Amino acid sequence: MVSKEGQEKKTAEEPSGETGGLSCYHCGMKLDTPTKYCPRCGWLLKPPEEEPAPPRDIKKSLLLLGRDVGVAILVVLIVLGGIFAYTRVWPPMVVIESSSMQHRNDVSYISVIDTGDLVLVQAAPQRSDVITWVQGKATGYMTYSNYGDVIIFNRADDPTPVIHRPIFWMNYNATTRSFDIPDLAGLKLNALWGGRNANGSAATSPFGLNGTIWLAQSGWRGNLNLTFDLATSFLSQPSKRHEGYVTLGDNNAYGGSPHPYDDTPVLQKDVLGIARGELPWFGLLKLTLAPSQGHCCRGWGDISAPKNSWDSLLTALLLIIVTPILIDISTTLLAKRKKKAGDEEEPRFDTSPEKNKERGGSAEKSDSLDDVATNDGGEDGPRGGGENE
Repeated sequence: MVSKEGQEKKTAEEPSGETGGLSCYHCGMKLDTPTKYCPRCGWLLKPPEEEPAPPRDIKKSLLLLGRDVGVAILVVLIVLGGIFAYTRVWPPMVVIESSSMQHRNDVSYISVIDTGDLVLVQAAPQRSDVITWVQGKATGYMTYSNYGDVIIFNRADDPTPVIHRPIFWMNYNATTRSFDIPDLAGLKLNALWGGRNANGSAATSPFGLNGTIWLAQSGWRGNLNLTFDLATSFLSQPSKRHEGYVTLGDNNAYGGSPHPYDDTPVLQKDVLGIARGELPWFGLLKLTLAPSQGHCCRGWGDISAPKNSWDSLLTALLLIIVTPILIDISTTLLAKRKKKAGDEEEPRFDTSPEKNKERGGSAEKSDSLDDVATNDGGEDGPRGGGENE
């Protein structure tokens, strides 16, 4: 014979040992169907321990891996397709290998083309697709912290594309052996531009220029007065007597050379495109693994690229590596916290003596199976009739 105290202890420790079913570990009520809360006392029930899941077979694992790889490849193709649709040039970006467009040699900026930047190249097949520095100065149009567009073009003697700013476009007049620069008409003569002809007379028009011209408020700081010697740089050499862009690197303008501009007019057909957007610093990875001859980089931290570019690249790489790990850890901790909060949730039913009495039980809480059976019968006695022994 089992005492009441022994029965209570057994019910609390092993509620389902005799019946083989579920029982509330608090009040001992037998449950025919699984439920989250005890319908008698309202306490949260502990779920039965789940059996460990069977090991995943290799075929299914390979299928899941193939699916993930396929999704990753699809995402990459969509991104590259979107970039190509925007640029209409392949490859759609170039790595900046030199400092010719930098505005400082020791500091890089987001809005400036610096060594190690990745720059998107957008197709510009027509002359009308490019806005020169002179045109930008007249209209206020700027890109990369200076007037006009930036073009990427090929040189006949160099397989590596060049990225410079077109200062003006000039047409060659074979009859008068001079150049016409119609865009200069947008700038005020003798204030923002001027010049002298080969005979020493002052230039009065942007047409028939065969001597020198100057541009005031030049350079990305707007503090230079640059002179372009058309006679010496272009007209004196038959191979350079043709139309094209006269280009200049933003940084080269402050190099101290009397003729910092490129001395060969760039034909429209040699223009690969115009610079549109940048991904800063990440080109340093390519330049470190495959350095360009005569340019950056001879190793990580090479001084030919600004120091803050290297620091920013290192920070970005660390964030790329650490962020997914932190997200995974945070997700796991949040899931565990929610599970713990659910296990510790308070009973949804009021288990006060008054409420227990309203359900048909006694005013005092009862933990034994005999008391639960009595309470189930309410005032009419235990369910099913008979007396308790």
